[in-house]
Amino acid sequence: MIPVRKFLLPIFSALILLTVAFVPTAFSAQQSTDPRLAEAEAKQIASSYSNIQTIVSKHSALERHVNWDNSRRVWEVFWINPANYRKVVSVDVDDATAKVISVNIRPEAYGDILPMLSENEAIEIAGNKEKVKAELDGRADIDPEAKLGDDHVWTVSFYSGNDSVAEVHVDDDTGTVTEVMIGPQVAWQMARGYDSAFGRIINKPYIWLALCLLFLAPFVDFRRPFRMLHLDLLVLLSFTVSHYYFNQGEIFKSVPLAYPPLVYLFVRLAYMAVRRHRKPDPGFAGAVSLESPSAITRPPAPRLHLNFSSKIIFIALLALLVFRVAINIADSNVVDVGYSGVIGAHNILEGKTPYGNMPSDDSNGDTYGPLNYLVYVPFERIMPWSGSWDDLPAAHATAIFFDLAAVAGMYFAGKRLVSAGKKVPGEGRRLGLALAWGWAAYPYTTFVLSCNVNDSIVAAMIIWGFVFLQSSPLAGAMLGFATQIKFFPALLGPLWASFPRTWRGWKKRLLFMLGFAAALAVVVPIIFLGDGTFATFWERSLKWQLGRDSPFSIWGQHTDTLADAQKVGQYILIALALASYFWPPKKSLIQVAAASGALLTGFEILQTHWFYLYIPWFFPLALIALLGWTIRKTERDEIVTTAPSTGETVPDATMAR
Repeated sequence: MIPVRKFLLPIFSALILLTVAFVPTAFSAQQSTDPRLAEAEAKQIASSYSNIQTIVSKHSALERHVNWDNSRRVWEVFWINPANYRKVVSVDVDDATAKVISVNIRPEAYGDILPMLSENEAIEIAGNKEKVKAELDGRADIDPEAKLGDDHVWTVSFYSGNDSVAEVHVDDDTGTVTEVMIGPQVAWQMARGYDSAFGRIINKPYIWLALCLLFLAPFVDFRRPFRMLHLDLLVLLSFTVSHYYFNQGEIFKSVPLAYPPLVYLFVRLAYMAVRRHRKPDPGFAGAVSLESPSAITRPPAPRLHLNFSSKIIFIALLALLVFRVAINIADSNVVDVGYSGVIGAHNILEGKTPYGNMPSDDSNGDTYGPLNYLVYVPFERIMPWSGSWDDLPAAHATAIFFDLAAVAGMYFAGKRLVSAGKKVPGEGRRLGLALAWGWAAYPYTTFVLSCNVNDSIVAAMIIWGFVFLQSSPLAGAMLGFATQIKFFPALLGPLWASFPRTWRGWKKRLLFMLGFAAALAVVVPIIFLGDGTFATFWERSLKWQLGRDSPFSIWGQHTDTLADAQKVGQYILIALALASYFWPPKKSLIQVAAASGALLTGFEILQTHWFYLYIPWFFPLALIALLGWTIRKTERDEIVTTAPSTGETVPDATMAR
């Protein structure tokens, strides 16, 4: 048996040799596993690289983290967005060389805010909306783009070629869609149905519908509910249906609904313009009493049916005017048209033409006639422009002034209408108050006033031109002034020049044309103020107006299919304007009002860009014609009968009183 002791020495010797050989190797392996750089050194190298420090300083909410990748022998230093734990900045530092070998910076790191959503996430959310899917369906080569605004809202645009066909706003904090715009809504802010974007409080149903009722109140004859006048007044109010859909942003519904009332009014007024009034039957010029054959009782003079006395209407009119001015001051807005007028007036006072000198936030504001800017000058001088799109008190003052001028013009138009025909004591005042009330109570004149635009200026000058129609030079001057604001009133020139007879009164006709030409010429120097030229004026105003497109008409919505029809209609309208000089050869004031309303309504039907603010262009003359026609019809239809039992002469029950 071999003793154990003999083997201990060799065994222990081998163990010692193995230990001596293993320990240096193990120590060397441990040295190769541990990084050469300390964690703090890696952070410092990453943070100081290039523009990393600028980005990190800009977003103090970023959290810095570090990780050692032993397999790559690389330090990973990264900063995350604590809101969504997304790596915003990532830097790799090589441990052996202590140098940065790669950098990854997400696009949102360069923005002013740290988004919750990524660009792709915002695009995906926007693209999942049903309205967007329907709009993009069938379109090829859709190119989406997402941008984050300072308000933490993503604007996601979908392009088809160069056209933006859909735009979606996505709230970054919640990921919810706040607004979807498709088709023309992308380019046209006014097509989006923003609450109270035009006129503010006037759009509230309790005000709008109340004005509708007030407009009807004096004229509705409950004894004769089927009077034609009732239908006419309801048609004038029926634009409200179209307007409702416009306020909802449904312009493909609102636009077609505006045409039935326009077409009705065109046909109705055109009929009244060419319809020759029959003189009352001489057999009904008076009634002979059975008891006293020699006693002839003449029919009572024609009167407009009103539900209230002149005194009540006058007091109510004053209250209504105060209300309109109050809401203009308290809760109305100035849209771009009024803004343009104030800027143009400011430029004139500085010796500069408005044309070509508009600021970037109103680049097309110089599209109107020179008088448009001149009428704002006295108000802008008293209440100077601040240089920004603020409350613009000069625009409010101008709108209020010309609205009141229109009310006064309607009153005198009524008096002139009655004085030109059969004189009835007090009837001119009654008709004048009725017309003034019609202007003040009609919702769309209040709408224009609450938008503080120039459409009431044009309307006021047309109204006063009608008042002065029997004084040819003044009528010509007023029509010329209206033309120098918005160019379309020139359409009425041939008609007005031929009043009252086509083939007689050449002296009056010459005076009318001289007045019209003088009104055009007197404001032409505004075009050439400073460095102004006629070429600039033409380019910025008439040429731009003739070439503009718009989704607010059937012509603009269906350009490809209706362009030829629109052009034919425009030629026909011009022919009608010229023909109105010759027919009817003898014209009454009512016929002139009706024909004027028809021509202006026809012009609006054929407009590429149409809007509710344009209704007051034709409304005053249409109302004058409709109420004046009612009186003339009453005069023709009145029959006086004799009561056999008493011998008294009484008016027939069907008489319009």
